Amino acid sequence: MNKNNTLKKIKILYLYPDLMNLYGDWGNVAALERELVYRGCEVIIDRKSVGDDIDFDNSDFTYIGSGTERSQLACMRDLMRYKDVLTERINAEVPMLATGNSHELFGQAVTDSGGVRHEMMGLLDFETVQLNTRITEDCLCECSFLTDKVIGFINRAGGEQKGDIERPFSVFPREGAGYPACTEGIKYKNQLGTYLTGPVLVRNPPLLSYFADIIAGEFVGESIKRDDMFFEYQQKAYESALAVL
Repeated sequence: MNKNNTLKKIKILYLYPDLMNLYGDWGNVAALERELVYRGCEVIIDRKSVGDDIDFDNSDFTYIGSGTERSQLACMRDLMRYKDVLTERINAEVPMLATGNSHELFGQAVTDSGGVRHEMMGLLDFETVQLNTRITEDCLCECSFLTDKVIGFINRAGGEQKGDIERPFSVFPREGAGYPACTEGIKYKNQLGTYLTGPVLVRNPPLLSYFADIIAGEFVGESIKRDDMFFEYQQKAYESALAVL
């Protein structure tokens, strides 16, 4: 690969930062921006919320975080305007990350603990059935598309997801979490959804690099000098969490 002194422009589409940001989810966008800038890219962040015109066609990566059930339904109704273009973008392998309960938006439906069925966007073949319990715990995950383990925090309604879709994470919760090891999340082409909440890209340098590699592609720009201390402490934090979990 040849080094290219011309900046590659990258557009990150950040959906519903006001509604879907329960656990500092904005940190994922900040971490990805930082990583891409260090790789010599020019990064534009396009923040969109309910009622805004959303330009999916010119984005290189889409992110949506976790929110309350009420916020989730509000976002679903808004995103339905873009069902066709979202289907095209997913099938075109444009990378996307949905953390917390936001990934449920792309399935067929969510049935809440009271038995009420809420139709979702229906882009992928899975649906969510909730129970009147909560799963709240730090956890360690083996990952189907990375050799490194992934760490994270889950705070979600108990239950299960049904359907024919890849479950990328095998979850091993801490002792006393109240539930056994299980598989979770969704993966289809370059779309990843997971119940892991908050700044998962900050906490997991390998997962951050995974998305940065897909977004930047073969581009190698004139990267700026890395803040070695920042990356050193980020890696140390990841390794310390691995040791504890």
